[in-house]
Amino acid sequence: MNRSPQPLPDVAPGTLLHLEANDWSYGRDLIPGTPVAVTVAAIRDLPNRSDEWVWILGHRPECDYPHVDRHPPCMEVRVTVAALHRRSSVS
Repeated sequence: MNRSPQPLPDVAPGTLLHLEANDWSYGRDLIPGTPVAVTVAAIRDLPNRSDEWVWILGHRPECDYPHVDRHPPCMEVRVTVAALHRRSSVS
């Protein structure tokens, strides 16, 4: 049986997410079990994603990305959907 995952909250590009250690599980060049900040470039909302996790593409807050044309995202981090919902309920 195929089902669609639950809709994600709206997280606009440019949003700064402050993620607690238990809000994410994997990110290249990130230290597991530590808080992470990411400026969102995009959310990979794939049709086969789980209801629990989603990949966020983005930049470190100190990145100079606004001044570089077509700069690819510096980071990709696997984030809990619950963390995104908590963030949207606070905004």
